[in-house]
Amino acid sequence: MGRMVHQYEERYIAFIDILGFSKLAEQAEKDPDLLERLVSALKEQGMYSALEESIDTLGANDPKGFFRNMFRMSTFSDNILISTKNNLIGLGLITTLSTIICNRLLHQGVFTRGAISKGKLIHTNTIVLGAGLISAYNLEKSAAIYPRILIDECIVHDMDALANQGGFPDLRRQDFDGLWHLHIFHPSILELNSHTSKSEYSALNNQDYMALGRKEIENAFRLNADNLAVKAKISWLARYFNEYAVIFGLPKIQVME
Repeated sequence: MGRMVHQYEERYIAFIDILGFSKLAEQAEKDPDLLERLVSALKEQGMYSALEESIDTLGANDPKGFFRNMFRMSTFSDNILISTKNNLIGLGLITTLSTIICNRLLHQGVFTRGAISKGKLIHTNTIVLGAGLISAYNLEKSAAIYPRILIDECIVHDMDALANQGGFPDLRRQDFDGLWHLHIFHPSILELNSHTSKSEYSALNNQDYMALGRKEIENAFRLNADNLAVKAKISWLARYFNEYAVIFGLPKIQVME
């Protein structure tokens, strides 16, 4: 048998980091409720592995290879990696799925930070390697700061084309510092999360679903009252939430300075 030859291809890649994962895992040893929430959060990732398998099935009957290797997802402890082909469907998939994941995890009391970029990449079941990963990782580590998924400047204009085409929601939000990030409180994402047939939230309307997210942010304030660094990040998330709370008829979160 010949040796498998790996080749780089241009792909979109999302690097998502679960914030405070080590501390959560340690606390879960003594808190059964937290342990169940962590397990539930990690199970969410399995839902997207099922999507990967579905897209692979499409690729099996795809002579031109359009869907083949369209979507890949890997998890490494507290990191989630997603990559897609460098086309508008791939961009729509990676932005929508990354936003859904971060929104869903927030409702489990798990906050995320990360970045989406583009570049050369090899992404298989066992290997993730390339400049695209480095770009996303470096952007997350150097600039994300708050619980947000930054959008690299190199793909902001790609998202203009995606928005003009339609079919996927425009999930860009420009922050106070001029950087673009995924809008996890976008109405279309709330609709998807609260009305997914197999979701535990399927019976909730958008207001009740949003209220659960609000509760988790307030809980994070309470649990990190003495940690100024973490409290600053939660304050950013609370202010972001407050911009959209009135749309759902919810009171704003009191931001503790």
